Amino acid sequence: MSSALTEPGTVTETRSGVRRPPARLHHNNFYTGDLEATRHFYEDIAGLPLKVFWIEPVPEGQGTEQIGHAFFGLADGGFMAFMQYTESAVQATMVSGEQPTSVHIALKVDDEQQRDIRKQVEAEGYEHFFIDHGILRSLYVFDPNRLLVEFAVDPDGHKEMYQMEAERAHEMMRRFLAGDRTPTLPEKL
Repeated sequence: MSSALTEPGTVTETRSGVRRPPARLHHNNFYTGDLEATRHFYEDIAGLPLKVFWIEPVPEGQGTEQIGHAFFGLADGGFMAFMQYTESAVQATMVSGEQPTSVHIALKVDDEQQRDIRKQVEAEGYEHFFIDHGILRSLYVFDPNRLLVEFAVDPDGHKEMYQMEAERAHEMMRRFLAGDRTPTLPEKL
């Protein structure tokens, strides 16, 4: 695959017209070493209800026992999913390392949800930090699996801001790939 940047729109066009992007994220899947601690964090603290729990056979070559697979629901119908192997040797290979701190998942919340989550993680001692990015206010929390979860509040006017950013996204990427490392901030309204 080439890393050359195409002109705007050429990647999404087909003979029959413009391709539609996927409707939404169906699910993100992660491993956990403690399903109950994970359930507590996502259901009781973050407010994502446990919607599905499957006991599944392991894929071929990954042990002989079963996997517990929990799906926590988002408001748009998507899920955050977590798997735990029952076979300890296999589990140890699947949940073996910690992601770099910059690897995270961001969930959109409003101010009230963010305040409530922040109060609860502080009360329960979860490692967390807050960054006001100027264009986004973010509460970052390490879940029981050391996955960094961002609870992000969009600013007023964010739809218009993101539309303005979309208009210059290809140009900004071309500049970066050409060696221009001048920091930019999103266009503010």
